[in-house]
Amino acid sequence: MVEKRIDPEDGAAYTYDELAAFYKGKFKAKAIDAYWESCVAAKKGKAKTKEAEPKAKAKVKAKAKVKVAAKPKAQSRKTLTDDDLETDGPLAKEIASVIPYYPYKKLEKFYDVQGLLKHPRLFNAMCSVMAKRYKKLGATKIVGFEARGFLFTPVAIKLRVPFVMLRKAGKMPNTISSAPYTKEYEGLDVMCVQKGAIEKGDKVILIDDLVATGGTLCAGIELMKGCEAEVTECSCMVEIKALKGRDRCIKAGAKAVWGFISEDILTEAAALGDDYEDDGKPH
Repeated sequence: MVEKRIDPEDGAAYTYDELAAFYKGKFKAKAIDAYWESCVAAKKGKAKTKEAEPKAKAKVKAKAKVKVAAKPKAQSRKTLTDDDLETDGPLAKEIASVIPYYPYKKLEKFYDVQGLLKHPRLFNAMCSVMAKRYKKLGATKIVGFEARGFLFTPVAIKLRVPFVMLRKAGKMPNTISSAPYTKEYEGLDVMCVQKGAIEKGDKVILIDDLVATGGTLCAGIELMKGCEAEVTECSCMVEIKALKGRDRCIKAGAKAVWGFISEDILTEAAALGDDYEDDGKPH
């Protein structure tokens, strides 16, 4: 079997060829070799690293300007398995268990991502799943929607690719605007991207916390098409399949749509006290 090692950037296992292909052009071959030597072997039981001369490591680090990662502590990171990468798999179910739903703005179930943010280990694991997926897709830009899509900036950091913000009208200078789109709650909105942030030929991942009707994502797709970029995937942590946002995004021009957690496993109702307020305003 071909040996695989854990890339500390996303906690996932890769062969040398896979790792070298991703970092090619970003670092020199010697630096990539040194990085591979520092990675933990993806084996059952306690992982071990190959020994290397500290001085040699330091020399390569200084020359290539890349930090060679030290061996992680045994319990500092969850190693992702193939099952963990699957929609509604073991990791998805663990994350779903900490995402409660509330009645909110006439919705019976509003899934609250704040629940996940209370659990840093799970949040990091979610970002690692995304990073591993997008690395294989060859993403050149991660494009996040205001506001909860911005939570996933760690994915871009793990991949070492730029993160681009899509914001509502009037929030940043020198922008290109989408056509108005219908929001999941009520009313219309407009999405904007800064000129020059997306380049012709970019392979972008449009990322948000949730896809429902797909209106927001479709506005982003049209913006990316206007910049002559490829929407490699519309990607969301949660997908509400019944609202058929996936079909709408594919029709708009996305090559693929991916959701990690479906509403089928989001079954945790929030405990509502007598002081519960729907949207922060007194009833």
